Amino acid sequence: MKNIKNIIFDLGAVLLNLDMERTDLAFRVLIGDKNEHMAINNKLHQQRFFERFETNEIEEQEFVQTLISQTKHPLTVSQIETAWSAMLLDLPADRIEMLRKLRKSGYKLFLLSNINSIHLRDVYNIIKEEHGDLNFDALFDKPYYSHLIGRRKPNPETYRFVLEDAGIIAEETLFIDDNADNIKGASTIGLNTVHHRPNSDISLFLDEYLKL
Repeated sequence: MKNIKNIIFDLGAVLLNLDMERTDLAFRVLIGDKNEHMAINNKLHQQRFFERFETNEIEEQEFVQTLISQTKHPLTVSQIETAWSAMLLDLPADRIEMLRKLRKSGYKLFLLSNINSIHLRDVYNIIKEEHGDLNFDALFDKPYYSHLIGRRKPNPETYRFVLEDAGIIAEETLFIDDNADNIKGASTIGLNTVHHRPNSDISLFLDEYLKL
């Protein structure tokens, strides 16, 4: 067993349940034409539009207005934001308790998420609805959100930035993510990694992995 002192969590599909197909479906419904939706989506992916929003190269207003301008259908800001956040589900209470248990056991905890301003705002809203006045960010020694740090996974420099900023070393750090590319990027700089099955029970896994 490696000497793990620090854990870096992904957010979506690891702590917060996520279903990206819900957003895809929501936009298909708004646009009303499957082929048109696919053409718009492919065009924006080729321009790295969504990735650039996650590093704040594209700001929120530009992001929303660009999506509105891509279709001939009259769409509102509210419709775009609702469809964009349809993928965000719930944050189970047992995962919050797991984070508290890990910190009480002496682990340093960090969050590293490829996320954008709209999603983060709605994640906070979900947490408030489900868990009241819980300060989610305070469950970690420090959260790192891509649009606030201007970096995203799986770029190895993103992991190096987190390690240096947090004052921790790769050999003592476990990184958990549901995305294979993100795991590969983290492995290149020596992080211990776990490729997590999306939305599965991370609490049960860590109890066994860390022998808690």
